[in-house]
Amino acid sequence: MQIGVFTAGDLPPSEIVSLAVAADEAGFDVFAVGEHHNPPYHSSSPATLLAHIAARTTLRLSTATTLITTNDPARLAAEYATLALLAPDRTDLVLGRGNTARVFGWFGREIEYSLPLTIEHYTALKVLWPDRPYVWHACTRSPEIADLAAENDDGLFVFAGRTEHLGRYRDQAAHPRVGVLADHLDDGLAEAPDRLLVRAGGPADVEKLWSDVCSALPHRRSSRDSARHGTS
Repeated sequence: MQIGVFTAGDLPPSEIVSLAVAADEAGFDVFAVGEHHNPPYHSSSPATLLAHIAARTTLRLSTATTLITTNDPARLAAEYATLALLAPDRTDLVLGRGNTARVFGWFGREIEYSLPLTIEHYTALKVLWPDRPYVWHACTRSPEIADLAAENDDGLFVFAGRTEHLGRYRDQAAHPRVGVLADHLDDGLAEAPDRLLVRAGGPADVEKLWSDVCSALPHRRSSRDSARHGTS
């Protein structure tokens, strides 16, 4: 199981970078940042943030999530393919629909069409970027997203406590991989995920979280000084 830290992006960019550096120094595997375009968030360009973090750490880098609906799929392919070249074998994507009607309007979209936009843009992304790294789909409420992930042999990301579509996905996927976003370590571990990302607000949270990880999973203690970062 890969264990990492995520931020929704409600920190200044410099503090997001500091959070990632602290996660790397502590011994985590993955760092992820969400994409938001409205206050109080500061992560409207996660590819830029992750490129900077790639140069400062050896972490695996991901998103939590990238908005597949409001972004042009050609632009997504260009930005994240560049990131993948800068940090080879260290990047992947978590694709999500978004949930703020106002933000959809800023991009000339309507939230009512978020599900068909997800499918349309994902299909385009596959064509535009056939050698893309591993893709996960964030699923909070729609069984169709679980189906989409299973049909394409992609991973499925859920929030701890909102796992009603996991069984549907696991039943259909040829090679199911489950990710969990959690506010607390124990909540995420309960789902036995392939990747667990726990929210942290600063370096002190990271140190506390690493201590909790080592208590819950004693074999992780040695990973601080080992080659700990695998690929998807």
